Amino acid sequence: MKRVTFMVLIAIAVVILLSGCPSVAKTRSLVGTWNLSVIKSESETFTAFMQITTHEKGNLSGYLGNHEGYGNYGTISGTTSKDNISFLYSSYEGGETIQFTGKFDSVGMTGTATVCINSSYKSGPHDWTAHR
Repeated sequence: MKRVTFMVLIAIAVVILLSGCPSVAKTRSLVGTWNLSVIKSESETFTAFMQITTHEKGNLSGYLGNHEGYGNYGTISGTTSKDNISFLYSSYEGGETIQFTGKFDSVGMTGTATVCINSSYKSGPHDWTAHR
């Protein structure tokens, strides 16, 4: 009886090892197109397409544009850890940067954004959201 129990435990362990441990969380990739909205005031909301082109080992990069697939506003680069995200938008025209911080999951992001012009504070924090 003890030998049968031992063999069953060994068989279960082999199955778990071969199939991968189910309790290990998989990395959520943020690569793709996101609809970004920054609420600047009660009457003004900035919207753009945010294209995240790479998201590896906690680092992300991409661009913002006014049409899906066009990065005509500027670039983004930043980091993620667990469910936190932080990235910086830099305008192609120069001068304007926006620091975004917040939380994310596989379908959405929320947080606050602070706008700077020529490295000087302009406005914020503003609430922002992004969804696929």
